[in-house]
Amino acid sequence: MKLTLDGKSVRSSQFSNAGTLAELIRSLELKIAPERVIISMTLDGRALDQQSEKDKAGLPLGKLGSLEILTENVSSLARNTLATLCDYLPELSEAVEESVLLLQGSDESQGHRGLEILIDGIQMASQAWKGIACFIKIEGRGPDEVLPDISAFNEVLMMIAAAQENGDIVQICDLLEFELKPLLESWSKHAAELHSEMLNPAA
Repeated sequence: MKLTLDGKSVRSSQFSNAGTLAELIRSLELKIAPERVIISMTLDGRALDQQSEKDKAGLPLGKLGSLEILTENVSSLARNTLATLCDYLPELSEAVEESVLLLQGSDESQGHRGLEILIDGIQMASQAWKGIACFIKIEGRGPDEVLPDISAFNEVLMMIAAAQENGDIVQICDLLEFELKPLLESWSKHAAELHSEMLNPAA
């Protein structure tokens, strides 16, 4: 099998203890940790996502043609993720307003679909915050000062779920507008402050 790591050929014999794809990936993760993490993999010319990685985990290495792996420095990845959040969080705030309008409109089912997509997006942002807090380095701030209040989001999410079970559209809209949107705005402000401190450490 041809193995490429960040554009450079690597002898798969270096990982002779790995007999399957899953074992090889795990060995590579241990080799590059803690400075770097895998950000993408291409197996036999096709992108390897979480599901396909799971499906092919047990394949013997002898049956694989090529595996291309890209990695990134964890600090750089955290900085890039923070920059992405600075753009993404305001979009989520706008999506809250759109969800409220849809739920209050004539097509309530479309509003629920929009709400589901919105919550998925916020959960992704929540997970991104945890990675940022672990790896980003900002002078004068510890991990606890980097991570915003995630528990508040979880509480609001539980209240929204309860309102959905009760079919209470009015309460759902109130929670979105008066609880979730301010929370996202606080996350957005926090992300912008961190990004500014990161770019201007002496400021």
